[in-house]
Amino acid sequence: MFFPTIYSANTDERHIVKDKYTCACGARYNVFTMLTRRDLRKISFKHYKEVTCPECKSSIIYKE
Repeated sequence: MFFPTIYSANTDERHIVKDKYTCACGARYNVFTMLTRRDLRKISFKHYKEVTCPECKSSIIYKE
């Protein structure tokens, strides 16, 4: 299963995007009120197993 993800250089982790401002774990990746095309290019669809943030990973229930 693929999810929209964003890479955080500060924490060196890949997070699952929840909405246009926050990740599934509550971390903010966009602090501006306007979402630009440049911000959207940072979001990439990755497989569930490539997500490295443990809180984001636990928020999605995955059964093999």
